[in-house]
Amino acid sequence: MKLITDKEQLLSNIETVENYVAEGTDFEKTAIRKLIANGRCLVAYKVGKEVRFASSRFLGYVNNTLRKHLAARENREVDGKETNPAISQSIGQQLFQSEELEKKYLHYCSNLGVEPANHKNRKYWLLELESDFKENSLLEGEFPEGKVVERIHKTRERNSKVVAIAKENYKRRHGKLFCQVCEFDFEKEYGEIGKDFIEGHHTIAVSEMKEGHITKPDEIALLCANCHRMVHKKRPWLTMDKLKSLLKKTAKRTVLERT
Repeated sequence: MKLITDKEQLLSNIETVENYVAEGTDFEKTAIRKLIANGRCLVAYKVGKEVRFASSRFLGYVNNTLRKHLAARENREVDGKETNPAISQSIGQQLFQSEELEKKYLHYCSNLGVEPANHKNRKYWLLELESDFKENSLLEGEFPEGKVVERIHKTRERNSKVVAIAKENYKRRHGKLFCQVCEFDFEKEYGEIGKDFIEGHHTIAVSEMKEGHITKPDEIALLCANCHRMVHKKRPWLTMDKLKSLLKKTAKRTVLERT
């Protein structure tokens, strides 16, 4: 495999890693997160206040993909002894140890739902990116954990079959779809265009899932856009009952202010 020779090639591989992490197949998500969790040498890249991480062994080869990487690893053609110098030369920076980056790395792994390997003396490079990657720049930044975690969550909600099942179950019980918290009814407010419209929210975060966890329909909350965003504002996420309680308190306070 051909080694990278410049920063642009490195950034291209970082973007590939993020796409796998957030929107890959189940196999790709698992494989790339394991690479991050098992890394001894990692590129830490900072976008604004957010710091993310990727494994040097994947980043060090030009236009790398998981298929190429795993095949090369099987044939013992992947070696940090050659990727590390290639990365250092490409960005003009040497590896270093950092307690601060180590803490951020462990936190990042937790947010991805993976257990980092028990390596001592992990080392890092640190890049500060002027702008985020295209897919991340489209997000609204409502997740304190960062854009990649937000993409993971939104991808699960967009593609998950269990959300569709949860909607069908809810409609069977109530006759129609409406927000579980504020009871907003899209069909009532918008007519035919709002029929059967509601957002599905995974109530269990990736970081809280145990390995092999399979989401059940009763772990999906059906929310309007406003309530959905409010749920994301706090960590740990607000329960539906807690959000209802806050809504009632606000409504009561508004009534008192008007009297």
